[in-house]
Amino acid sequence: MDVLSRAVINAAQYTSINMKSNIDKLKVHYKISKDQLFNGKPVFPKDTFEDSERRVLMSVVLDVYRSIFSQMLNQTVDQEVIESLKYVKGKIQDLQKHYFLKRIPELRTHLQNLWAIKTSNTTVQGKALSEFITIYEKASKLAHKKDNRRKRRQAQRLKSHIM
Repeated sequence: MDVLSRAVINAAQYTSINMKSNIDKLKVHYKISKDQLFNGKPVFPKDTFEDSERRVLMSVVLDVYRSIFSQMLNQTVDQEVIESLKYVKGKIQDLQKHYFLKRIPELRTHLQNLWAIKTSNTTVQGKALSEFITIYEKASKLAHKKDNRRKRRQAQRLKSHIM
């Protein structure tokens, strides 16, 4: 089950009445047609990531929401809409601060730097070759650590079913 589906299922569990009320006010103010709403292209597509990856992904999704709400704040003069947007944006910031990775900006910068590497540059290629064994070892260690955790969980589940 992807992050957004889980969020919808658990929304009643974690979303306050005040939050729902503010979102409902904003939906009325920023109403779009049903054709636009249900065009088959969600803003945040479903994912197939594991929980550790989902934490990073969800933190970035929340950053995008903060950016969207900031844009909406800059584009309105309606005081009730401003108050609702500030409330929701504040809740997002609280959620990120307390439950999601605090180093997301640093991680994002690091990822952007990796994506910007000039893979066709011969100097980069040579340096990459000399660093490869170290990186490969780290990646293999992470992969095996994850695999071992999975095996332990499966063994525990099997053990509990047997008893």
